[in-house]
Amino acid sequence: MSNTGSQHRRDAERTRGPYAAWLVCFLATLVASAALAAPRVTVGSAEVSLDEGIYELSATLDVRIPDDARKAIEAGLTLRLDYEIEISRVRRYMPDAGVASLVQSYELSYHALSQRYLLRNLNTGAQLDFGSLQAAIDRVSEVRGLPVIDSLLLEAGPTYEFRVRAVVDMSTVPDALSWLLFWADDWSATSEWYAWTLRR
Repeated sequence: MSNTGSQHRRDAERTRGPYAAWLVCFLATLVASAALAAPRVTVGSAEVSLDEGIYELSATLDVRIPDDARKAIEAGLTLRLDYEIEISRVRRYMPDAGVASLVQSYELSYHALSQRYLLRNLNTGAQLDFGSLQAAIDRVSEVRGLPVIDSLLLEAGPTYEFRVRAVVDMSTVPDALSWLLFWADDWSATSEWYAWTLRR
């Protein structure tokens, strides 16, 4: 039994060794390549609707991930996408007053063993899996019915500004490989704010 266990460990180490070396070489090649294309993200639409006293956000994004970044995800990088949401009360002669802000965060990674793309909601812990990277990106690019704020926290009468933007970050890597991506900001992108007003 002991000899069998030792043999299995040696086999596993031999298997991991070539894969780890390939992964390091692959990421090093990506980093060393000149002028890596950056992701692009744009908020296409956003609105809030009232449901049982809670304002809920619906939004759609246009997320473009370059080929090098897609390959990097398959090699072990994690894509993170944050929806940043801010609410303020519009004031005529003074700066707008902040009312609330929140961030809805997702992580997208590739599971090599199952060959599935995993999308995890970091706020709730819920996880979905997809057969293709594009399917996972399409899913995270659309939010429906996200609770934002209780209507009782917004006074009747004033005008409120809602705004949302998206931040894509691909600098999340295993600690052992983080030195390879010291310019990982090349794979980060932030959209413009998408803003609209609501009068209570």
